[in-house]
Amino acid sequence: MMHALGTKSGAPEAPLPVTSEPIASFGGPERQARSLSLGRVSSAGENLAASSRGGGGFRLASGEATLSTFRAKLTTSLALCGVLVAAVVFASTARTSASQAAAYLAPGSFGSPHFGVDPQWPHELPNNWIIGQVGGLSVDKWNDIWVYQRPESDTADELWAAQSPQVAGCCIAAPPVLEFNSRGDLINAWGPVENITYGAAGTTVPGRNPNDPEPTAYQYVKVEHGIFADDKGFVWITGNGTGDTQILKFTRQGQFVMQIGKANATCSNLDQLDICKGAQFYVDTPANELYVADGYGNHRVVVFNATTGKFKRAWGAFGVTATSGATTTGYGVIPPLAATYPATTYTPGNAPSYFNNPVHCITKDPVTGYIWVCDRVNDRLQVFKPGGAYVGQCYFAQSTLSPGSVWDLKFWPKGTDRVILMTDGTNQVVREILPRPDPSSGKTSRPQYCPLVGQFGHNGRNAGFFHWVHVADIDSQGNYYEGEVDTGKRVQKFVPMR
Repeated sequence: MMHALGTKSGAPEAPLPVTSEPIASFGGPERQARSLSLGRVSSAGENLAASSRGGGGFRLASGEATLSTFRAKLTTSLALCGVLVAAVVFASTARTSASQAAAYLAPGSFGSPHFGVDPQWPHELPNNWIIGQVGGLSVDKWNDIWVYQRPESDTADELWAAQSPQVAGCCIAAPPVLEFNSRGDLINAWGPVENITYGAAGTTVPGRNPNDPEPTAYQYVKVEHGIFADDKGFVWITGNGTGDTQILKFTRQGQFVMQIGKANATCSNLDQLDICKGAQFYVDTPANELYVADGYGNHRVVVFNATTGKFKRAWGAFGVTATSGATTTGYGVIPPLAATYPATTYTPGNAPSYFNNPVHCITKDPVTGYIWVCDRVNDRLQVFKPGGAYVGQCYFAQSTLSPGSVWDLKFWPKGTDRVILMTDGTNQVVREILPRPDPSSGKTSRPQYCPLVGQFGHNGRNAGFFHWVHVADIDSQGNYYEGEVDTGKRVQKFVPMR
């Protein structure tokens, strides 16, 4: 059963309209969703086609047109069509060429595929807004990019415009949920701006807009971490702050749909109602299942029904469950999934047999259906069948100490398993590996498994460099988007280069 905070009565269970038009202005910050109903602007091609049709070039009124007149009009119309086709092809080619010309090869690049950074993405935010640390990022099936950022991570000097008295012209904390189109325009934004505590001497920054009351239908998180925009048009979020033991489901316009779990629950790997400081999601739409990397407090993968929120199953490292009994691995015999595990300081080449905190990412191989999980601090990934049976693992840069070397995983190009792009926010690189997990189950993996075929990135502040590269996703065109935490506080777009 679920907690009392369940599905909101009358909440939609169907996708809502999608828009890709940029936001002009939102006025002041608000908690309620800022939904858009902007019409689409006809293209020049549509106008040209309409004008050529309107001219009646193909109409032949009885007794009015001779055969030669008809041929002349037909020739003119065909010429216009040819011009139109050429213009469309030229414009498309120009846009592609301009996009590639604007991209600069990412630093530290070797192997294949190659990526270049688009330094003009995203565009400036409206309303004097500024982005904080990026706790989550997801690309939906419409190629819109969802950024889940942390307003409370903004510093006093970043929020001088919001302070009283106002110190300077910039800036104001943006809402936590931001939706961009692939061009870099902000097209939607919603969610509460909370826990803003920084202020310069003699000024104050209120933690909450007095006209922006605490929600009563759900419990919002303390620290934003993890977002997933699913194929039905719903957006899932969670947090990794103290007491963040809940999952929230919204429509893409920000209307609350469902809460799984309740805030401030006691953390346990055996809990079937709550999570504990979750990190990321994956929604398997055909199976109607929500997979959770759980997370910063727990040490497991947990699966819920994506409509009802009902618990379905959970497992730990090497696929152990609460009822699996003793399991033989390369570590020897390990016990079933425990309610808790001791805090462990990682030492190189000596990862524990259980997931360390955080279990930081989860995704699905679109070809095999296997579930891939980031065991970040242990410098490894593990792979499972959807039911939780262990498949294999791979270790990377095992000399890397906390916070670890395996932060996020995405299959590229989208819909294939040709290669995995794996973010490493400690070494500040993106590794390009082949999806071939080692079926062994010990403290190392063999070099023929998950081989490295390429890499890009380097620590730094310039475009294309990384500072705590944290989360990432891929659109259907092969573009790679990443978000950064600590003082990075930005999102970047990388485009595949021929």
